[in-house]
Amino acid sequence: MTDLAIIVNNQAKNALQAKSYVDYFKEQGIVFSLFQVNSKILNETLEKCCQRYNVVLIGGGDGSIRSAAQHCVNKAITLGILPLGTMNHFAKELGLPLTKEELVNALKENKSIKIDLAEVNGHIFVNNSSIGFYPKFAQHRDRYTKAYNKWLSYFPSLMQTLKKHETYSIHISNDYYHRDINTSFMMMSNNLYSYEFPISIKRESFTQNRLGIYYFRYGRLRFFKMLRLLLNRKSNFAVIDTDKPVTVVIDNKQKVMISLDGDTLEVDLPLVYRIIPHSLQILTDAS
Repeated sequence: MTDLAIIVNNQAKNALQAKSYVDYFKEQGIVFSLFQVNSKILNETLEKCCQRYNVVLIGGGDGSIRSAAQHCVNKAITLGILPLGTMNHFAKELGLPLTKEELVNALKENKSIKIDLAEVNGHIFVNNSSIGFYPKFAQHRDRYTKAYNKWLSYFPSLMQTLKKHETYSIHISNDYYHRDINTSFMMMSNNLYSYEFPISIKRESFTQNRLGIYYFRYGRLRFFKMLRLLLNRKSNFAVIDTDKPVTVVIDNKQKVMISLDGDTLEVDLPLVYRIIPHSLQILTDAS
């Protein structure tokens, strides 16, 4: 079996569950090096491990997975997931091995698949990147999480964001089209989401080499407007997809706050989004 590093983000929602995985791996004769780190040194640890190990298991949520993908993109490294986050969207959508038993089987078989990643101005993301409403919400959520459980932080964060958020004049373009929009919410996705009520958002493929572009058609979001949107969402959101890089310019802005798989980051404009096909090798089960 190849050299294996297990990196656990101790600040992940379910970080304490890592012990049960680690203990089981030992029982099953899996040889590994364990790194338990906080968010401040996560990237440094990932960089060092990706130079030394052939297989890296990242323990954390989608933000930790995004950080790991940044170091594994287009490299001969297999990335596996210990699902220790709040939602674990990425691992569930891909149908990756999640239980202790499934992960041990996957490690022994050493089977992997290659999937697409997406990028904006050099920053990798595995799920999506947003402008407007969601980054503002995520900033409030992170502040409230310091005092409350993460789930409890969602409601006051939503109310605070609805109370005050910007509408942007955004220009989206590539070699094939140009679109001018006025919106408080725009999102780019790594491959395409399908929408199913009630608010079930998933991707059927991670290998179509497509960027999904979604935006709210009608300016600012309000609470009762959001309720109506859930009942009639198809007419309220525009969807575009492309396999070409997309440039985003915002009137009267030189920088903008964006989200990357739930984390927030201020970046310089213009934004250039692109898909990176078959660029991440992911550990999967034998099936």
